[in-house]
Amino acid sequence: MKKKNAIILMFSLLLVFGCSEDFLDLEPQGKVTPEQLADLPESKLVGVFQGKLNGVYGYLQSNTNIDREPYTGVRSWDIVADLYSSDMVMTRQGYSWYWDSYQINEHVATYRRTGGIWETSYNQIYTLNGILETMTEIPEDVQLKSIYAQAATLRAFYYFKLISWYQQSYLDGENAPGVPLILSSNAQPTGRGTVKQVYDQIYADLDAATEAFADPDIAALANTAVGPKVTAGLYAQVANSKGDYAKAAQKAAEAKAGFSLMSTEQWLGGFHDIANPEWMWAISINSETTGYYDSFFSHVSNIDPGYAGAIEMYKIMDASLFAKIDTTDCRYEAFSYEGEAFGFKFYNDPDFSSDWLSPYVLMRSAEMYLIEAEAKARLGDEAGAKQLLSELVRARCYGSDPYNISSLSGQNLLNMIYTQARIELWGEGKSLFYGKRFKATFVRNYTGTNHAEILDNYRYNDPKLIMLIPLDEINNNPEITQDDQNP
Repeated sequence: MKKKNAIILMFSLLLVFGCSEDFLDLEPQGKVTPEQLADLPESKLVGVFQGKLNGVYGYLQSNTNIDREPYTGVRSWDIVADLYSSDMVMTRQGYSWYWDSYQINEHVATYRRTGGIWETSYNQIYTLNGILETMTEIPEDVQLKSIYAQAATLRAFYYFKLISWYQQSYLDGENAPGVPLILSSNAQPTGRGTVKQVYDQIYADLDAATEAFADPDIAALANTAVGPKVTAGLYAQVANSKGDYAKAAQKAAEAKAGFSLMSTEQWLGGFHDIANPEWMWAISINSETTGYYDSFFSHVSNIDPGYAGAIEMYKIMDASLFAKIDTTDCRYEAFSYEGEAFGFKFYNDPDFSSDWLSPYVLMRSAEMYLIEAEAKARLGDEAGAKQLLSELVRARCYGSDPYNISSLSGQNLLNMIYTQARIELWGEGKSLFYGKRFKATFVRNYTGTNHAEILDNYRYNDPKLIMLIPLDEINNNPEITQDDQNP
């Protein structure tokens, strides 16, 4: 891996251990080895590892190498994914934030977006490696076991982000070049491996996390941390992307158990309530971590005085997708302005509007209904798929089913699952990857289009929809050359 990543890691270790006199003189050079960590008493390790884990959670809302909008963490990547799929429209260029994304021009090897996703993910993986390599097996201590499970899930999360952004889908070629698998904080430079190898490691991490979380003595975690339900939810996402539909259905069912679907009033409530009954995983924002005008809501809320609302740089729903929403569906209200496609799904909590303190949702149970429904449909259990999809639709349509789910079968049922996912999860970074799995063609040039930037039709596997390996990585990693670059 890059030399500067190793330097960043060492600096972060020094910061962590410099906080306590107990750790200042572990080694004259200030380097802390996994062996030295392993020799510490469990009571000390809990504090050290929890501090490192807190840092990883903090970086979910920011990038390690870029501090300007719109490059602030995984929710910015979600906006890019929806813009790439063309389900999200930008109405004007404005200050140009996200305009390159909207034009699908950010995959270039020298661009900040390409470097931001890569470097942020690997920096967090290095930190997580520093936890996991010390605990070579699941620890007995309950607190350490919880930290281990969270760290393994988060490493799987970042590898899933990397393989999703830097290569086509698993179903398009499991032997295609993947991303480097780095499993140690002192690893030597390594090449890309294969897509299958990356997925195998993700599965291994999720299996380990699942085993650790099975301990009933582990204390319940708030939805701002990774708990067993989030591990199951991530497993469902990964398995569905891999085409492992039996596993996807099983894990989605496990993940959503105990979570109710939100009411129509809650769905129309701005998506800023961390106590929402569907929210499985979220990022809490406070006065020290707020991004102010660099916040997610500044860029997606069309009614707040941020980049979207103040200068009318709106992000709204694609008109052809909006036309698929029944007028009796509460989501029609959220995406409609005088009968035209707009966007009121996300808006900042009025009580925190001046400081942009609204939390960000990362995972919710509605997605698990969609994953389980899709997986069952692909497995031939159409009755089970329709039951799940109908339950979700009725929750959004005041108890009715204007989409007539019960009449659907075969490809029509799968098409409806895809459509409902695009509507339900709009703005949550899912549409591009759903499109890849459903082998979609993305269309902006049609009669009645509301796109400000018209592009020719492009397929789900168009090379511009995956990021190129950053030039810095090629220049600094002897195991990756220009010949290894994505097309």
